[in-house]
Amino acid sequence: MISAILFDFGGTLDSDGQHWLNRFYRIYDQVGLSHVPKERVKEAFYWADAQLESDPGIQSAGFRLLMERHAHLQFEKLGLLDPQREIKAAEAFYRPSEKVLHRNRSILERLKHDGFRLGVVSNFYGNVPTLCEEAGLKPVLSVILDSILVGVKKPDPKIFQMALDQLKLSGDKVAFVGDSFERDIVPAKAMGMTTIFLASEHNIQPSDPSKIDLTIYSLEDLPKALQTLRSNIPA
Repeated sequence: MISAILFDFGGTLDSDGQHWLNRFYRIYDQVGLSHVPKERVKEAFYWADAQLESDPGIQSAGFRLLMERHAHLQFEKLGLLDPQREIKAAEAFYRPSEKVLHRNRSILERLKHDGFRLGVVSNFYGNVPTLCEEAGLKPVLSVILDSILVGVKKPDPKIFQMALDQLKLSGDKVAFVGDSFERDIVPAKAMGMTTIFLASEHNIQPSDPSKIDLTIYSLEDLPKALQTLRSNIPA
């Protein structure tokens, strides 16, 4: 019987299975920068990621400031001096995310009320605890692990074991919800966890679907999916 659920953050709690890079591809089109090649956007995105990961000052940043910094760094790498479009790009990212985080807070509160212990395990910039507090998630979470703060990144099994140790549970008592097959599903399955893949139309087809116990397309589907899991457990 599952007694705890762990979640990825980016692409899982802040959107319904949409990778951040894919979102920025669409945002560049929306703000009139469709002429920028995707390969350059990708390069700028991961360069901005690296800058933020090495900036301890970002640990206190909320979601809006984080995305303003991310967009600014991308534009800097691309040589784009366009403050208005930069602001629009950041807003086009954080406004939908804020809505999804608000919606998902209610879902996590419901799961907590139903007796599940909850946690977040994320590859991030060191500010996942800040974001969880800002979004009102922190009171329902028993575990918050940010790769920068703990010094280990998914898919390294060590970060999953850290979560299990904090929960004082074995893997078979825990479900993991994430939008990355390679970073979330594969290692969680190897730890004996029940795997719940948050898919979207933008996800790449998983190479080994047998590692996925359930697929959902929104966190709104999660309570029903958990009921399905419970009903399938032999009496």
